[in-house]
Amino acid sequence: MKVKVKPEDLGSEKLSWLCVEPMLISVRGKDVAAKVEVYRQLHEGQQAIFLFYSYHNHTKSLAEFYWFSAYNIIDMKSWEGIKNGMRYFNQNEMVTLLDDIEGLITDQNKVGDTWREVLSTDLEKDPILLQRTEELYIKYRATAQEAILHMNEIIRQNQEMYLENSSVT
Repeated sequence: MKVKVKPEDLGSEKLSWLCVEPMLISVRGKDVAAKVEVYRQLHEGQQAIFLFYSYHNHTKSLAEFYWFSAYNIIDMKSWEGIKNGMRYFNQNEMVTLLDDIEGLITDQNKVGDTWREVLSTDLEKDPILLQRTEELYIKYRATAQEAILHMNEIIRQNQEMYLENSSVT
C-alpha cells in the first residue's frame, strides 16, 4: 500500500505521517480486527510507521500520553510492536524510552498478574506519578521528533518502498 504525495511533501516534516495517514484514517473507529487486517497488508517499514503514529497521534497532552501508553501496553498489546518498529528504524534511544514508559505503567498499574483500570485522572491524584510521567513525556516529545525526522529521511532514501510514482525527486 504505497501512497501518493505531492512533490513538495517530500521535504515535509510530515512525510512519514503522510505515508500512513490513509491507512490509519481508514480504520479510525473500527474494531481491532479491521485494524489488524490493514496492518498485515503493509511491509515492515510501513507497519513500524503505522504503529508509531497510532500511538504518537494520541500523545498531545500529558494525560493522553499516560492513558494511551497504558492502553497500548495493557489493552491493545501493541507496545512490543511499537518498540520493534523503532528498532527497525534503529531508534534505540526511543526503544529505551518506551521501556521506561512501560516500566512506569507496569509499576503503577499491575498488581501481581492483574492490571487495575487506568484513568487519565490518575495523574491528578498522585503527585509522584505526575512528576515521573512529566519527565518521561518531555523526553518522549524530543525523542519522537528525532525519530520522525529519521523516518522521513529513510522514506526519502527508499521512496520506491513507500511512495507511488517514486521517480519524483
